[in-house]
Amino acid sequence: MLADYLDKDRILLNVTAEKYRDMLVRMLETSAEQDKLCVVDNILQREKIMPTAIGKGIFLPRAVLRDKSKSEVIIATNPSGLSFEDYGPMQAYIIVLFLFSEKDDSAAILAQTLRLLSDDTLRSDILESIAPIDVIKAISEWEEE
Repeated sequence: MLADYLDKDRILLNVTAEKYRDMLVRMLETSAEQDKLCVVDNILQREKIMPTAIGKGIFLPRAVLRDKSKSEVIIATNPSGLSFEDYGPMQAYIIVLFLFSEKDDSAAILAQTLRLLSDDTLRSDILESIAPIDVIKAISEWEEE
C-alpha cells in the first residue's frame, strides 16, 4: 500500500536542515505540487494544533490537497538525527511527508505507515539505505510479509 505511493526521486537520504520549515521546503522540491509554500504554511499551521512527531525520531507531516489527482509520499532520512531550532527538542531520523489527494484513503495510508515504522528492523533498514531504491525495496518487502 505505502510502496504504491513511493518514487525514488522523492526519497532523500542523509539530508540536513536547521529548521523544520526548511526541511519541508526541501522535501517539497521533489513534488509535482505547484504551490509549495502554501502547502508548507498549511502543514506548519496544523503542527501548531497537533504535532506530527510521533516518537522514535519519526515525523509524519501531512496535508490533504483538494485538487490533487494522486497522493504523493516524500521520505527524508538522517541516521544521525536532526534537531530543528524551530520545532523543539525532538530528534528527527525519518520524516514521511504526505500530500494526500481527497480521492485516496489517507487514514489507511497513515495507519499502514505507523505499522511499518513501528518495526525496529525496518526503521534500521531505511536509515541504513544507501540508495532511494533500497528504501522502496525494504518497505515493499515488509508489506509483502
